[in-house]
Amino acid sequence: MVMAIGLSAGPAVAGVIAYRTAEIAYSKSTLPPTAGWVTTRLPSVSSNQQSVRRGDNPPTLWARFRFDRAAAGPGLLALFSDRMRERYVVYLNGVDLYRSNGGRDDTTFGWHRPLFLPLPTKLLRQGTNEIDFRVESSLTRPLGIGLVTVGPDAPLRAAFRLRALLTFEGPRVIAGVVGVLSIGALLFWLVRPRERVFGWLGLVGLLWCFWDLQYFIYAVPINVALFWRLIVDVLFLLIWAMYGFALSFFEIARRGRLVLLSGVAIAGMIAVRETLLALDFSDRPSFLLVIPLSAATLYVLARACWRQPRLENLAMLGAVTLATAFGFHDFAYIGAVISGAGFQLIPYGGLLVFLVFGFALGRRVLVALATIEDDNLTLEQRMAAATDLLSRSEAERRRLEVANAVDTERERMMREIHDGIGSSLITALAVAQRERQSANTIATLRKSIADLRIGVDSLEPINGDVVMLLASLRHRMERDLADAGLTFVWREMSAPPLPWLDATGALHILRIVQEAIGNTLKHADATELSIDCHSEPREGRRGVLVTIADNGRSGSIVAPGRGRGVTNMKARADALNAWIAFERAAGKGTKVQLWLPLD
Repeated sequence: MVMAIGLSAGPAVAGVIAYRTAEIAYSKSTLPPTAGWVTTRLPSVSSNQQSVRRGDNPPTLWARFRFDRAAAGPGLLALFSDRMRERYVVYLNGVDLYRSNGGRDDTTFGWHRPLFLPLPTKLLRQGTNEIDFRVESSLTRPLGIGLVTVGPDAPLRAAFRLRALLTFEGPRVIAGVVGVLSIGALLFWLVRPRERVFGWLGLVGLLWCFWDLQYFIYAVPINVALFWRLIVDVLFLLIWAMYGFALSFFEIARRGRLVLLSGVAIAGMIAVRETLLALDFSDRPSFLLVIPLSAATLYVLARACWRQPRLENLAMLGAVTLATAFGFHDFAYIGAVISGAGFQLIPYGGLLVFLVFGFALGRRVLVALATIEDDNLTLEQRMAAATDLLSRSEAERRRLEVANAVDTERERMMREIHDGIGSSLITALAVAQRERQSANTIATLRKSIADLRIGVDSLEPINGDVVMLLASLRHRMERDLADAGLTFVWREMSAPPLPWLDATGALHILRIVQEAIGNTLKHADATELSIDCHSEPREGRRGVLVTIADNGRSGSIVAPGRGRGVTNMKARADALNAWIAFERAAGKGTKVQLWLPLD
């Protein structure tokens, strides 16, 4: 049957004649037979038992195609066939046009290579033309031809190039890429033996490359039948290695036992196949034995993927499933059970597995890099925190050193003041009293000693405690106040510590209170003096209010701006960022209020 059809899913190409059937005959003659022709469907990779029974050695098949020159068009014509088996000769109108091998004894292994032949115009006839194929096989069973098309040169040449790319050139390129990647994987595994998945991947790649030898070898250096048997046996081993790789990739528990069991099963399948071939039976049952092994392995992988549905796991499950399907396709295609895609798909399955592994490896590298970046960021944060803590510790250490030095110096100064100036003043006072010097002299010496003691008290560490500071002042002055006829009243004393209060601030506070008490003694004619200290906010700010009050007559403190003492008190309050107020009432005495901020 002759059909004028297109070469693709697109519109039909004028003049292209695609044959879906052919006339075949079995004859060992070197010329087309004159009888025995029967019609068969294409592609035909049929059994050669009839040729064997006829005694043909090697088995030989003839195929005949006829076309009308006018139907093919007026331009240059060509012949295209998607595949041919073993050695073959092409005749055009009885003329030997092309031979796939140089001589009868040449061994070739190029049946998967497409055929493109320009048809010489001088050999074409007006009307009916005949193309004959004489196909020989050194194998025991496969014998036949693929689809045959006759038509204009340009579209057939394009179809040939596409078919050559898919069936021959593409697999050769893929084999080279897979070979390089396999060597890289094996070298990585040798450096890191614990990464067994790379060892399995390298083994898969090497077996794939051995399978792909058929795309590189045309003149087989050994018996073609033996070479083909080795190629198919390697396909069984390739399936086993691919499943071992997948089990390792998914990190299946007890995968060593599963790999061992699948290896024993594959060895049994190869033994069954070789036995069937030795007994001259079809080896198709051995291919069927792969089905339960593949189903069981894919089930295990699917369960692992279900438990860990990461993108790389899903992609690898799809790649292994497709590679398995491609393997079954090629089993059936090689055994002439189906025509399928018209070429072997296993090379593309191998490329797919390697690409998915590269994708998975890339994702794992990215995850590892992200983890490293996160760890580095965490480490940097910890380093910054540690550095900050160290800086604070160093600052605190220096502060403590300074504080210790200040305390040491303060103690030295207090000791020197006490043992030096203080001792001298006390001696002078004793001498003045013994010699009965003037009262002013004795009073001046006593005031100097009191001032000195107050100054020394301001150097004592009080940790910002105003109450303790005032208590020290009370201790120093209460006796003098009693001698002057004043009763010292200690009222509410409850206030938080002032963090900023240092020795200078303490001296300012003591001098302000001392000045207020001195004014009372000089001007108030009072009988009672009270001090109050408690927490009290002012204008929204927290602080401590110190109140010094007497019950003397009004005017114990001179008018603001006219008395030197008041001016000094205000200056000291400003130095503390404090607030000070004076309140006088006739018959009620004088009140001095000093408000100290907490911050």
